[in-house]
Amino acid sequence: MEANSFVNLIQSTALKELPKFTGDPQQKVTQFIDGVERIGIFTELNESLLHSIATIKLGGAAFNWYDNNKETLRSWRELKQHLLERFKPSLSTAKTQLKERKQQAGETLIAYYDDVIDLCKQVDNNMPLHMIVDYLQDGLRHELKIHVKRQLKALNDEPTPAIFLKIARDEEELQHEISSEQQPSITPPQPYFARFTAATGTSLHTLDTPHHSLQSRSTHIVDRNVLSKKSRVNRSHQSVQRNQYYPCLICHRSNHRTIDCYSRKPNGCYKCGDDNHHVRNCPQVFP
Repeated sequence: MEANSFVNLIQSTALKELPKFTGDPQQKVTQFIDGVERIGIFTELNESLLHSIATIKLGGAAFNWYDNNKETLRSWRELKQHLLERFKPSLSTAKTQLKERKQQAGETLIAYYDDVIDLCKQVDNNMPLHMIVDYLQDGLRHELKIHVKRQLKALNDEPTPAIFLKIARDEEELQHEISSEQQPSITPPQPYFARFTAATGTSLHTLDTPHHSLQSRSTHIVDRNVLSKKSRVNRSHQSVQRNQYYPCLICHRSNHRTIDCYSRKPNGCYKCGDDNHHVRNCPQVFP
């Protein structure tokens, strides 16, 4: 019972994974036929059941063709033969596809290899192995082609498709390793002004300021520093000047004002020191 359940599971899974064949030029009838026969090998199905599976998986133009000719397509052997005759590309088309076949960006090496091998069989089922290897090399991605060709030329024996596949896979893995090792650690760059503002306490708004505004701000800081320096010089100069006075009108010294003179009398004019009048009547102020 368990064995039967396992076989049924394989059959259902294989049937689900087998894509429909519509007869589209982009599809390959040989791949469809191989897929049907692989199901028969894995599940030990007879030809009658394989015929049923194949007809279920036909669609589009391929199903219309089968529906119009089903009276002559009663067995899997007959169906397979006529499918190949009806939908297999012409020899000239297969040759053109083989010559123009290139490994596409993102296409795995295995997928490319299998497709080229299939095209070679369509062109010539007995194609020499060295010709198959040449086709495989020609369509290989450029970054792999040079290294693979160099290694194949270094071989003492004639290369085979299997040897080509091994060398190409090893080279591809090596390039992936080198590429991953050369990738730098991703760290977000820290703007220069972020460090500047952290050190000086300047507002982070300067990080979003246009260049000319930053230059203006920098110029303003320099001007402010210059003015500050000038003001310190002026204050120092003024401090010196405060200690220099006009000669006192009473004692004629220059280290104090007349009003602060110790020789000035308590009453009278503080301008000239005379006690006979006040400053408002001083002849030196109002001659």
